[in-house]
Amino acid sequence: MRFPVRLLAVPTAAVAAAVLLAGCASTPAEELEDWWSSGGSTSMKALSDTSGRVSEVSGRPADIWGPACQELLTAVAKAEKLDTIPSENARGFWTEALTAFEDGGNECVAGTGANDEARAGAGIREVQTGLSRLASAMSLIRKELEAT
Repeated sequence: MRFPVRLLAVPTAAVAAAVLLAGCASTPAEELEDWWSSGGSTSMKALSDTSGRVSEVSGRPADIWGPACQELLTAVAKAEKLDTIPSENARGFWTEALTAFEDGGNECVAGTGANDEARAGAGIREVQTGLSRLASAMSLIRKELEAT
């Protein structure tokens, strides 16, 4: 049995343009700038603000800890939707920060929900660890962006 085969005429210029576009990779600095401008900056600010708020409320009555921790968890969920951070230098700190924020935020919310101040406090301390990791990631990203 024979099947008809059709050849499509594709202009040579279109093929050349497609090859050039596919072959043009962004530099690491351009990729980081793209990540930063397409949500990275916003997420870092949100994480910094909300984790700072969690740290701040830790000195107040425990009944306000849970909402602050829940707000942080919302910021973490948004940050996790971003593409992988293209900075090899900052990626580890970024990942550690997100993990600490998520783990600490969950413990804080669970602890305040169960009126277990010790558990909630341990969650807040984990969030504070994440805050230092986030600061390290931010510092490295800023250095890389300034170098471009």
